[in-house]
Amino acid sequence: MARGSAVAWAALGPLLWGCALGLQGGMLYPQESPSRECKELDGLWSFRADFSDNRRRGFEEQWYRRPLWESGPTMDMPVPSSFNDISQDWRLRHFVGWVWYEREVILPERWTQDLRTRVVLRIGSAHSYAIVGW
Repeated sequence: MARGSAVAWAALGPLLWGCALGLQGGMLYPQESPSRECKELDGLWSFRADFSDNRRRGFEEQWYRRPLWESGPTMDMPVPSSFNDISQDWRLRHFVGWVWYEREVILPERWTQDLRTRVVLRIGSAHSYAIVGW
């Protein structure tokens, strides 16, 4: 190996390795600090699975435009959890399709006073596909 390429690898190797490690897990997990305030949203959420034949009733009826309970029966779902394992409803055990979660939260006053405040919603357990509205 030429001396120049060996020096380049020695200099860039740790940087590239650090980038690879950083990309491996995706977005960094937020941590509380003097300049960053975190709010956990774990707990009970309203939940409803779209059991319609085409699995699109929620979009067709626009469940997202009003409180979820107004669209039909909902259940309390602990988050984080796997909805397939929580309920005794046999239809949920192997369900594949759209499910809807809803939760109201009160934001800290500091987050709403200054319109330049950046608020990031980090969804940690949406493994396949998610559409998030707020």
